[in-house]
Amino acid sequence: MKEPIGMTLGQYRILEKIGHGGMGTVYKGYDTALDRYVAIKVLAPHLVWEQGLVDRFLREARTAAHLKHPHIVTIYNVGKQDGIYYFVMEYLPGRTLAEVIRQEGALPLQRVARIAEQIASALDYAHAQGLVHRDVKPGNILIGPGDQATLTDFGIVKALTGTSLTRTGIFIGTPEYVSPEQARGQDVDPRSDIYSLGVVCYEMLTGRAPFVGDTLAVLHAHGYDPPPPLRSLNPRAPAALEPVIGRALAKDPSQRYGTA
Repeated sequence: MKEPIGMTLGQYRILEKIGHGGMGTVYKGYDTALDRYVAIKVLAPHLVWEQGLVDRFLREARTAAHLKHPHIVTIYNVGKQDGIYYFVMEYLPGRTLAEVIRQEGALPLQRVARIAEQIASALDYAHAQGLVHRDVKPGNILIGPGDQATLTDFGIVKALTGTSLTRTGIFIGTPEYVSPEQARGQDVDPRSDIYSLGVVCYEMLTGRAPFVGDTLAVLHAHGYDPPPPLRSLNPRAPAALEPVIGRALAKDPSQRYGTA
């Protein structure tokens, strides 16, 4: 699809591209009716042919729009125009946590705790509403001024689950951050997000995810292999952190923390 810079979707004018992933592309936009900047996520064109997927995509976006939490991005609108499916969110300046880690490496302990606490609070709230994120990763966490952390992208992975994309063996999600049960294609619950948050904390503390490589190897490792000890990658990490992260990364969901 040609880049829609300058195009107007409803009352929203697309200004510039600010992010891209397997599910779609994010643009900075301008709300001409309410005179404010917004973020517009456009569903990837190769996904819209899947029968039933678009309805699920829009339904999940509408469900996520009911979430009201200081550390969850606010969704303003969802829609379709000229075969383009999109949803509109608040625009938050800053970097993704993935960019922060890529540029700065392992983060100081107090900064890790501050970011983790905010995202855990967001997940705890969402789980209480019956929602599981399914794609908690640094690329879906925005870091603003004062390390204000905001979680984005609720609902997209759930909308894709069970489509022919997954039935034909295409993995939906991000392999480096999936829980063992998600890697096996099993049903997930809030404890899956807790595992993914554990992976995010591990990466903030060490500068890298516990398992890296090709998709199948990473999925197998999440299911069966212990991660490298934290202190083997960051000797300055307090020893007391090992069991904390280890519990979040337990292969058996029942051995993880009960809540985020």
